Amino acid sequence: MTNQDPEKPQLRMIWPGRALPGPPRPEPPSGYAIRTYQPGDEAPFLSLMAAGDFDPWDEEKVQFNRNRVLPGGWFFAVVEATGEIVATAMCLHNYTGTSPFTGDVGWLACDPAHRGRGLGMALMIHVTRRFLDAGYTRIQLHTEHYRLAAIAIYLKLGYVPVLETASASVLWQELCERIHWTYTPDRWPKGENHPGVASGDDHLTGSDRGSGAS
Repeated sequence: MTNQDPEKPQLRMIWPGRALPGPPRPEPPSGYAIRTYQPGDEAPFLSLMAAGDFDPWDEEKVQFNRNRVLPGGWFFAVVEATGEIVATAMCLHNYTGTSPFTGDVGWLACDPAHRGRGLGMALMIHVTRRFLDAGYTRIQLHTEHYRLAAIAIYLKLGYVPVLETASASVLWQELCERIHWTYTPDRWPKGENHPGVASGDDHLTGSDRGSGAS
């Protein structure tokens, strides 16, 4: 059973191209490692999607998304001792033709037994860095209003809401209250026009950017 509500829109966030706040933490928490896709990862990925209460996935949907993944852009968090896959996220090329040079953050998910340990933030740092290293000028993601832990990660990392409609603005105000985040609509983009990824010092690096926990 999901928490989906047809009356509430899917939310969009974008990377504004500014430095990440907080102390550095590019590495996974103790006992875990981050690696990229290997043949055979499809089955545990499907299990993660089911455990995360996402829309039903099958092999066809995996294949469709795999064909959009940047080289070296499908990340997995694994238990170091066993190699068990416990979390994942993707760098997807936006294929619609309506937003050139755009990357989509895809399918951040974590096994419920391994949540709250910083895996989501570690994966998002890797995903964002991969997009920036590939030269993407826009990075976006879509999420649901009930994925509060993921939304908190995105905000902490530096992604900002896009207030595309009045209902989205109201929903973001409610969400910010729930996760104790300052609601600053005057600082957030209102539609398609938003800053491109900056260059130079605003690039995500492993030495001085990012913190948080999933």
